[in-house]
Amino acid sequence: MTRLVHSADWEIPISTSSRIQAFWNWFADWHTDIATAYTNGDSFWLSANLTAQVKRIHPRLNWEMGPYHDPDHTLVISPSDRDHIALARLIVDAAPTLPGWHFLPAKPPKLLKSLTIELPGVRVVADEWRYRLTAYNKMEFFDIEVFTPLLETIVDRELESATRRLIESLVGELIYLERFADVKLIRSLDVASMESLTSFAALARHIAHLL
Repeated sequence: MTRLVHSADWEIPISTSSRIQAFWNWFADWHTDIATAYTNGDSFWLSANLTAQVKRIHPRLNWEMGPYHDPDHTLVISPSDRDHIALARLIVDAAPTLPGWHFLPAKPPKLLKSLTIELPGVRVVADEWRYRLTAYNKMEFFDIEVFTPLLETIVDRELESATRRLIESLVGELIYLERFADVKLIRSLDVASMESLTSFAALARHIAHLL
């Protein structure tokens, strides 16, 4: 029978706990090389090493790095879906204290100068997009309708993926995973004329106000 380590809101198998400890032991030994690879934009090294180590804890986990506490480095353990939020938090709770490093259990909101995202062969700019938000259960979760231009060269699947990535970037991964349910795209000939709707760029402020 598998033994369990008990947490306030989650039970974690001993084998997973061991993998978490092994990851941080590895990270403590290699954090200088990781920082160098990030600074040099060496995505091949990071994929072959850091990605592999994170995936050993759980294959659904991802990571992100950034200077969110400039000039220090920040490593984000991304849960990727709602089911692994508790695991990401446990991983970060077990992180060692390393000078020049901060650790987060989800991707933070981004300060975007422009709502721009690159898709295969095309750049999508969402600065003029608009949205309508519907709240349920006293702001427990939201559905969102996003009104975009027709963008006829982009298939629905790619546009929805880009939209979800933009929402996550604006509000942060944790709020996106915990609070957003349905994301519906509505393509329109004239998005800018929809004065009754809210500018997509205001989504983060809107959610912060509601919560």
